[in-house]
Order: sequence, then structure tokens, then C-alpha cells
Amino acid sequence: MLDIIDKKVLKEMQENADRKLYEIEKKTRIPRTTIFNRIKKLKKEGIIKNIKAIINPSKIGLNVCASVHIVVSFKKGVHEIAKKIASMPNVEEVYITAGVFDIIAKVHFKNNEDLSKFIFDDKTGIKVLEGIERTESMICLETIKENGVLSPF
Repeated sequence: MLDIIDKKVLKEMQENADRKLYEIEKKTRIPRTTIFNRIKKLKKEGIIKNIKAIINPSKIGLNVCASVHIVVSFKKGVHEIAKKIASMPNVEEVYITAGVFDIIAKVHFKNNEDLSKFIFDDKTGIKVLEGIERTESMICLETIKENGVLSPF
């Protein structure tokens, strides 16, 4: 169970994990050694999965963001297909879902042509993967929130 110190440390780490411990100490009034030990504990417990840079896709030329919804023809293969899609370049997120679609993938591409190749290419497109019955894609026109931050506290 997370206590108030864990929550404060997590909130600060999600805001900017690149800061020095003394900066977090100054803002939270929690001693540096406590912050260091809490981060170590939260990593060990798997609450902090990883500390990484969050890239702005448009700054590296990936101007098209789409949500690709996938229906799988045989339910046994959902996990295999999801793993294949997750390993492809330009795929940011993959979810196995309940409802009309079995898998949802969030992808980023340079342009619509590259997105189209990702879906329809005769050799490498996801439509040629065995078990994919159909896809439905939605292009994101604007991003309102995309920051990798989960703040339930």
C-alpha cells in the first residue's frame, strides 16, 4: 500500500524524473535519503516500471497518430497477434480489449502513406497477419493529453 510519502515521490517523478533529488527535496520537504530509498523501494515493488524519456512524436517527424482497432478471427491467437504488433516499429501502445475490437494499437507515422503501408502492405502490413479479420483506424486530429502520467493521488 502506498503511503503519503510514496505518493508525493511518485507525483514528482512523473512530473519530471530528470530532476536532481535535492530539487525534489526542496519541493516536497522530504529528505533526499528518504526520496532515494523510496524510489529504490518503488522500483523493487514494480510500481515504478521504468524511467525513460517521453518523446514528442511530431518533433521527430512522426506527424500522424492513429488508433488501429483490430478484430481477430480466432480468439486463441489474440495474444500472439498483439505481441507481433507490439514488436513492430512505430507502435507506441497495444491493448487487448473486450467489446467489438480485440486489439487496439496506438501508432505514429510520418504520413498517411506510411500508415497505409503499416496496415495494407502485401508483405508486412498487419492485414496479412494470420488471424486478423478486419481493422478500423481512427486518425487523431489533435492530442489533448499524452504524457504518460497516471495521477490517482
